[in-house]
Amino acid sequence: MSCKLFFLSILLMISFGVQAQVEVRYEPRHKNVIENKYFRVLDVNIPPHDTTLQHIHSTPSVILMFTNTITAEQLKGHNWVKGKSVVGNAFFRDFSKDTVIHKVSNWDTVPFHVTDIELLSAYHPNDGRKPLPFTLLFNEEKAFAYRLTDSSINKQVISKRGPMIAGLVAGDDIILHDTKNHRSINIKAGKETYIAPGTSFYLTTTSKKEINLVLFEIK
Repeated sequence: MSCKLFFLSILLMISFGVQAQVEVRYEPRHKNVIENKYFRVLDVNIPPHDTTLQHIHSTPSVILMFTNTITAEQLKGHNWVKGKSVVGNAFFRDFSKDTVIHKVSNWDTVPFHVTDIELLSAYHPNDGRKPLPFTLLFNEEKAFAYRLTDSSINKQVISKRGPMIAGLVAGDDIILHDTKNHRSINIKAGKETYIAPGTSFYLTTTSKKEINLVLFEIK
């Protein structure tokens, strides 16, 4: 009987270990808001003094911060490390080459809002595309990122580009005018908007507030 109990306890420990670290898309605070061939957009909201489950990042991703929040990260097997998110910060990380298993905690009195955008498929990685004429945040192997402000949203037509995700960090709604399909799409603050590859469009705004729009483009 004692032998059976021993093996049962081992199985329970293994089962708990598997459940305790899930792929990031299954972590409850990471909400899947857009998924297609190219992107999986996980909108992450962590209330003050709350903590995620331990989860795994294993897919190339681009990250966009929406809040200034004091946070902490605990890598598997390590102590907590304090940090801070900064509104508008964007970066690329190839988790397929550098898998991360961690928990994230909000140590602040305000919510923590970030978007984790997993890059699922390349578009035309070898077509020699040059960056768009906006502020270039990064030019990585798999993606570009641009920042658009009031002065750069000037009705310039953008066409023949790869799939994009637009994230409006600050400002009122921006209107995307799809010139091929003759339709308009509102890009809302704090939300993500998908722009299909090959879309011909321009942007307008009547906002009196400062604009901070980030575009991610897959290569």
